[in-house]
Amino acid sequence: MPRGAVLATDLTKETLDEVVNQRRRQQRSLDTRERILEAAFEEFAERGFEGASTRTVAAKAGVQHPLVTYHFKNKDGLWRAVLSTTSVNFSRHFQDYLAGVSKQDEVGQLRVLQEQFIRFAAANPNFHWLMSHEGKRESERLTWLVEDRVRNYFNVVAKLIRAAQKQDRYVEGDPYHLQYLFIGAVTRIFMLSAEVQQVMGHSPFSKKFVDEHIRTCCALFFREPAEQPRRRKLAPRNKDAKRVTKRAASS
Repeated sequence: MPRGAVLATDLTKETLDEVVNQRRRQQRSLDTRERILEAAFEEFAERGFEGASTRTVAAKAGVQHPLVTYHFKNKDGLWRAVLSTTSVNFSRHFQDYLAGVSKQDEVGQLRVLQEQFIRFAAANPNFHWLMSHEGKRESERLTWLVEDRVRNYFNVVAKLIRAAQKQDRYVEGDPYHLQYLFIGAVTRIFMLSAEVQQVMGHSPFSKKFVDEHIRTCCALFFREPAEQPRRRKLAPRNKDAKRVTKRAASS
């Protein structure tokens, strides 16, 4: 083999090895970032932003603390990354289901949206703890969260609630107020799962319980369509009655 071809072969092999090694490093970096986000989600949900510690996050993720600052700079950057990731998952969860019911009327779309919110709440109880911590007091983080994520969700739901109310298919009231009531009714039982387990004797996360929770919560807010009044059928008049009527008219 010519010397140039040998050098080209060696160079190609070295290049491929470097590409493989680079991809491995990138994957390790992505895995590390994911572990940090998962640990931070748990930490922020449990302690809120003020009580959370990036060092505790690093310990839970099993990484050195400098890696947290390398990926997210500071606690605020980490918090925003957690909320962005969680919000994207939240949006995707509903978009996947709404895409399949786009041909339904507003009531059907609203029911699917509310039912899937309950399933999301059961699968992600920490999400509601995190939101509860942030909603307690005014902050730049809360303003960012509302303007970037929360307001659009409420606007979509409120529009569907108004449409359902016009058809007498949803309880009366301000749509935004009603949605906060719905969220409270849905999420609290999952947020207090340990207490629920002791009081009720079973987990609120079982499929059977979640299905029952969906039926119960929806029954509190949705209204079944009113039955159409039946038209009364007039009894057929017999021939004798017709003769009497004619005689009375002629006289």
